[in-house]
Order: sequence, then C-alpha cells, then structure tokens
Amino acid sequence: MLAQTHTSFEILLIGQDDVESLRQQLPSDPRIRPLAREQPGIVGALNTGLANARGTYIARMDDDDIAYPHRLESQLHFLQTHPHVQLCAACIRFIDRDGQPDNIRAGNQRYASWLNSVIDDNSIRDACWTECPMPHPTLLAHRDVWQQLGGYRSFDGPEDYDLILRAMLSGIVMGKPSSVLQDWREHDQRLTYQDARYRREAFTHCKAWAACHPQSGLGLDKGRSVWICGTGRSARYWHDALTANGVDVKGFVDRVGSDAHRQKRNKPVINYEQLSTVRGQSLVITALSQPPARIQLKQFFDEQRWRCGVDYILGG
Repeated sequence: MLAQTHTSFEILLIGQDDVESLRQQLPSDPRIRPLAREQPGIVGALNTGLANARGTYIARMDDDDIAYPHRLESQLHFLQTHPHVQLCAACIRFIDRDGQPDNIRAGNQRYASWLNSVIDDNSIRDACWTECPMPHPTLLAHRDVWQQLGGYRSFDGPEDYDLILRAMLSGIVMGKPSSVLQDWREHDQRLTYQDARYRREAFTHCKAWAACHPQSGLGLDKGRSVWICGTGRSARYWHDALTANGVDVKGFVDRVGSDAHRQKRNKPVINYEQLSTVRGQSLVITALSQPPARIQLKQFFDEQRWRCGVDYILGG
C-alpha cells in the first residue's frame, strides 16, 4: 500500500490488543495508524476502521493480499469518470501462500474469471444471487456510501456478502474497472475455510433473506411462490431458508424424468417441460453449483422468454 501511485491516504491497521507491538514492526510513515479493534472479531475490526477513518473515500484491504501500485488511483479515476457508480471493487488474480498464481486450483481460477467478468451494475446485481461478485478486500467508496450502508452486521453468516446484498437492495450502483488491481491470496487458513459463518448454508440464508426483502422487487414478501431448480444440497438449503421466511415453495425441478411419487422435502420433483406448463407467476430459483449447468438453464429460460431478475434468478 505504501507503493501506491495515489499518495494522499492513511492506512488504518486494525489489531487486537497488540497495537504497540505492531507499531514497532511497521515502517516509520505518518500515514500509518495502528488501532485496536473496538469490538471482537472481523466485524469489530471492520467497524472500528469505518468509525475512525478520516478520508473522503474509504477502501478495504486484507493484510495478506497485494494491491497493485495503481489500485487506488485506478479506482478513484473510475468513480470520477463513472459518477453514477457509488461502490467500486476491483478485478483480482488469485495467488497462493507463496505469492504464486500457477498453483491455484481450477475451481478458484474459474471463480476469478467469473468475478472479473461481472463489472457493470446490471451484471453485478444479477450475479449477487449466485455468489458475492464484489471481492471484499478490493472495495472502495465515498464515506457517505459506507454510512448509508450502516457498517457491517454481526450475525451467523458472511458479513461481506451481507454488505453487498444490502447495497443491492438499497439501489447502490456498483462497478469495477476492467483491469486486475489486486492479488487475492488463497490458502487454507482463510476465514472462509476456518469460520462456520462462511459455510454454504449461511450464504444461502443470506440470499433467501435478500430475495424475500420488499426492496428485492421479486414479490416473495407479497405471497409469490417459488420453484427451485435442482435437487441437491444447495436446493435443500434454498428450500429450508425460503420456508423459514414464510415462502410457499411449490417443489423442485430436475432434468431427470419425474413420476408422481418422486419427492424432495415432501414437495414434488418435476421436469423442465412440466415447469414451463405449471410455473404460472411463480419465481424460479436455480440452485446449481456448477457453472455449465447454470449456463444451460439460462438458455432454457431465454427460450421461454423469461426475464432474469423478474421471472427467475440464478441462485447458485
């Protein structure tokens, strides 16, 4: 961060109770301000940073990632030249513990390609139902936007995804510059793998909460019913989260031919030919983890002239 081409900034380095020891390890630079988090956990650290930041813009950064020297300059320029965009993220490259990109597993390489392919507000909003499309360590926004979001919430789920879903529901316009601006370090000690708040079921509960919110415009808060595409673990998570929010889940949809006796969660399992006949005004939610399967489904939805974000969402 000290090598940034945009030099007018402060670095709030949030520690636990080790502020003095941190200070002794840091370069002597007046832009660095070590702070002790005011509440425990990652949410406490994040909200401590937001409460103490003095700049007009506030950016996120993780301590094991690498920001390219022009990251801040590029993101600020992007916001200035796209005045309708309020919350900016960046395209990323995954690196391993040793800083190398070559050993990154194929799944994470595909994930990086997907993240870097959704850069405008429309595609980001649609992608929010699949995964978090805004890499949390790359966020940058005017302090007014952070205040509008009200900081991070502490709950049994992913605080970063929750923030982006709330931004989407609030109508905050999101975007990214098209160039890679940060190396995102992938290793088995990340909170993503160590903390139960980041389990897949918790992500699905966040999606279901957002889908049921009145500001989603999906109509689930007004009694609209749902068909879920898929019969695996993700589909069961969606079913349970939606029913917990009072949604009428009609059943599940599978490619395999269905019979009158096949059920999942005591709901019927039908095929896609049947879905096009019985859907009516129900919302269709995909619950498929494999990108090729989602692409095939989207082609099917397009053939039905169903609209993304209106007739269906790609729920992941």
